[in-house]
Formats: sequence, structure tokens, C-alpha cells
Amino acid sequence: MANRSYLYSVSNRPGAYADRPETISGLSEWAYDVPFMYRLLMSGDPQLCASLVSDGFDDDEPEHKVRLHAISSSFDPGFERVRRFIDIVRSLLAAQASAPEPQPAVSAQPVSFLGRLKRLVSPQTETAPAEPASASTAPVHLPIWLDETIAFLEAHRDRYLLLETIELDTMSESDEAALRACVEQEIARCLRVGAAIDALPADIAEAGRQLKQATTQKCAAPLDAFFGLRLDDDCDSTRTGATEHPLGLQWSEVLYFGLWNRAEFEAERGQSASK
Repeated sequence: MANRSYLYSVSNRPGAYADRPETISGLSEWAYDVPFMYRLLMSGDPQLCASLVSDGFDDDEPEHKVRLHAISSSFDPGFERVRRFIDIVRSLLAAQASAPEPQPAVSAQPVSFLGRLKRLVSPQTETAPAEPASASTAPVHLPIWLDETIAFLEAHRDRYLLLETIELDTMSESDEAALRACVEQEIARCLRVGAAIDALPADIAEAGRQLKQATTQKCAAPLDAFFGLRLDDDCDSTRTGATEHPLGLQWSEVLYFGLWNRAEFEAERGQSASK
């Protein structure tokens, strides 16, 4: 089983494992990584909160459970940044599509005496050099995925977001303090991504130019948060190795951890107590 990060929309910031939201919806999950879009969504005001995935480890003593943390953030500020990022990418893609393709320069080659003689003797054999086929790299699916992202998040918006990274964190840590530090480092990454979006200029064309440059060249902070992203149909192709830094444009309500809301949690706890 792959270790994943999990993203949910929820109605409150959980202060404890039993502090269940009245409403909760799965948004996305990602194997072995936290994609860029998760961090952008979480960039509004990310804070430590209780994990709702697990109440400690299976081998913990009931009175000495390891306290596990997740991240909560307000939905709307991060969503507005997602909207802006997508607007910039759409503008960039439109500009690339309308720009004329550069034609390869044809250098004049000196013609030898023998070559001139051949032209005079058999001009009908002279043919124009074949033009190299231009390989189109215009994304086909990315614009659709961007539209689907906005539509899905609109349909599943709530007051808060919840990002669970415990499966990823426990790949390298088991101590409570170290696990908390992992979550705090992830909060810093979310803030860094939000700052990168805010640092782009208001002019959308110039913002697109700077974004494109920052994906392929190491820039100074905070624009360095864009480095390694792909703005094409391979934006999430981590399995093929086309990118190591996924955008994260895959959305679904059905996650491996389908968390109980408050009513479901109370009902399950009541059934367990009656056994």
C-alpha cells in the first residue's frame, strides 16, 4: 500500500481526534508526496491541528498515546490563490498557442563549380529541402484539468481544509516531537507557495512570463517555489519520471481514508460502547 497525503474540506479546525467536523468531504489523495496544489490551497492560514486519520499508533498504551498532528487552513484564501494561479496558467497557455512557431534558420551554403554545372545540366532534379516536422507540445488535457479543478473545489468548498501527512511522516519518523516537526515543516512549505503566488505581478501576461521562467530556472525566494513544475500534460507524470514535482490536479470524494463526520463518529462510538 502506498503512503499518501490526504486532503479534505471540513467545517471546523479539529482540536482533538474526537472533535469531528459536522461536515467533511474528501478532495484528493497523493502517493508519496504533497502536490503543489495542496500546498496552495492550504496557504491561507495553515495551523497545527489534531489528526483525524489516527488517534495514536496501534501499539500505544491507551493512557500514553502518541499525539498526531495534521494541518488545517481556511478554505477561501487558498482557493482564491488557486483561482489566480489557474488564471495565470490559462493566460500563459493562450499566449503560447497564439505565438508563431519559430522557423529554423536556413544558412546559405556556397555552391561549388560542379554543383552549378549540375544545375545547368539537370535543373528538373533540383528540389526544395523538406521542412522539418514541428513537434507540437501544446497541452491538450491541462486546460480541461484546470477547469475541472475549479468546478470540483467550488462544489466541495467548506469553511476549512484539512491536510493529513501522517502516512508520509511516519516513513521517516516515529517520535512525537519529530512527527510534529514534520508537520511544521509542511506548514512552512504551504506558506512559501502562497508567498510565491503573491509575489507574481498584477499584470497577468508578465505574471505568466515570470511563472514560466521560474519553473525552469532557479529564482530567488519566494519564486523558487515554482521550480520543477511542468505546465503541460505531464504536470502530474511522476510515475513516468517526466516530473518530480506534481501539480496535483486529480480530485475525488472517495479516498482511502473516508473520515467520519460528527454524527458518524458518535454513532460508531455508541455501537462500540454497547458491545
